[in-house]
Amino acid sequence: MAKIVAYVSAEFGLTTRIPTYSGGLGILAGDHVKAAADLGLPLVGVSLWYHQGYGLQRIDEHGDQQLDFPRCRPEDVLQDTGLRLELPLAAGIVHVRVWRTILRGRSGATVPLHYLDAMDERNPPEWQDAARMLYGGDNDNRLRQEAILGVGGWLAVRALYPDATIHAHLNEGHTAFFAAAMLHEFGDLALVRQRCHFTTHTPVPAGHDVFERAAAMEVLGDRLPVDVAALGGPDRLSMSVLALALSSTCNGVSMLNAEVASGMFPGRKIDGLTNGVHADTWVHPALGALYDAALPGWRERDTRLLEVEALRDAGFDADLDRARGVAKTELCEYVNAHTSLGFDPEVLTIGFARRAAPYKRALLVFRDLERLLALADGRLQFVFAGKAHPNDIKGRQLVAQLVRTARSLRGKLRVAFLPNYSMWHGRMITAGSDIWLNNPVRPMEACGTSGMKATLNGVPNLSVLDGWWAEACRHGENGWAMVEAHDDEDDERDSDALYRLLEAEVLPTYYDGPVAMRQIRKGAIATAPAFTAARMVRDYSDRYYDPAGR
Repeated sequence: MAKIVAYVSAEFGLTTRIPTYSGGLGILAGDHVKAAADLGLPLVGVSLWYHQGYGLQRIDEHGDQQLDFPRCRPEDVLQDTGLRLELPLAAGIVHVRVWRTILRGRSGATVPLHYLDAMDERNPPEWQDAARMLYGGDNDNRLRQEAILGVGGWLAVRALYPDATIHAHLNEGHTAFFAAAMLHEFGDLALVRQRCHFTTHTPVPAGHDVFERAAAMEVLGDRLPVDVAALGGPDRLSMSVLALALSSTCNGVSMLNAEVASGMFPGRKIDGLTNGVHADTWVHPALGALYDAALPGWRERDTRLLEVEALRDAGFDADLDRARGVAKTELCEYVNAHTSLGFDPEVLTIGFARRAAPYKRALLVFRDLERLLALADGRLQFVFAGKAHPNDIKGRQLVAQLVRTARSLRGKLRVAFLPNYSMWHGRMITAGSDIWLNNPVRPMEACGTSGMKATLNGVPNLSVLDGWWAEACRHGENGWAMVEAHDDEDDERDSDALYRLLEAEVLPTYYDGPVAMRQIRKGAIATAPAFTAARMVRDYSDRYYDPAGR
């Protein structure tokens, strides 16, 4: 029988047309299945359909984030598989419809991605609510969502691929019930573990879903017997602990993240397998066309980008400057159209766009405004973007403070906040910035794929040595390390390091050293091959999906 790998994830970021993603986890999952299609791997995606997505962000007159939740009908963007499931859960039968989209890769191969939809009038209201919003509602709603994803996902894959030998890649703990459903059918823990691989992303215990064991058993019934629920922990059911117990292998999403996860899950071997980004999705068309002309075949063989660093061709250098200028001008024009701030394409532009979480420290650069204004002196401008979950009070406060800071600096320093951060905005900002700023509290950044997108477009990182940048940074050659590898939160120390780097290295390189700046851009591009989704998925395939002798 043919073998397939079910890649299970609570969210997938494929395109803005399908708005069932929130941030890094979903974008990573989308890039993963795209790369699998490019490489012709026997992968199928499994997720949920959320009729109101994650919300459209707008900023009100007070600077506060507001979210709107327009409905996105699955029939407008997906295909109906014709499959209707009746999930046999303890609460009764839950009716689920299965939709699908097909990804066609560069190889011509396809990867189907299936969405489970519980918005059925035969379902009780609370089960219909599970189909409304990504990460919406309370803990009980999250439990119902994960029951649908796990039990429904397994039944859907079994029904759609009845002759296949099914393996599973569990992307974060939300997906543990998929492996539990496998165990319910096979009754063989060793077999299930041999077929399951688990990827953990979240470096803090609070980020892992935990349910009362009795509540989970009450929802899933015989799909989660006492002995299986006990695998999730001695007292309460941790979804990540359960996923680990039902998987033979596990990885963190960077080498540093794997070290952190090993401390969180003692006694389990956590491998390091660093994330990557899908080049065709994230490269700006002008940069992609330049690489196509100078390094033909780079899209199929990404290591060709390594040759950029050694190129000394004046024609290529001029074309690189022009392509970078196109991407930057597009960003500045967009910012000006939405803010009237007068962004200047000649001014050094720093980008910072990611989920609004306090540990990412979006406000760090504004810690000493007097010092920032003195060193900027008309030579710096900033673009920010990021959403906070509606239930994340601290994240919403961070957005408001960032917006208010930007407004207070008008006339002194150009600082733009672009609302409704999306995949489309993500490519525009990572490609159009001159420098990519990332200053989390180490080691809380699991990976940080936005910086990879920047390097793909010739944008150097100015970042803390956390996540992927701890592996990639060559200070002064492909970007800059903001501080040494400190594993503690010290905003005064880190903001001082940031100001010193801007003043002593970044600004002089940009304004006084065009040759040096171009070489750092080439260094950034040459960094990209080690951090593409193609490399990442090849690693998963070689190490977990089809290793020798397994």
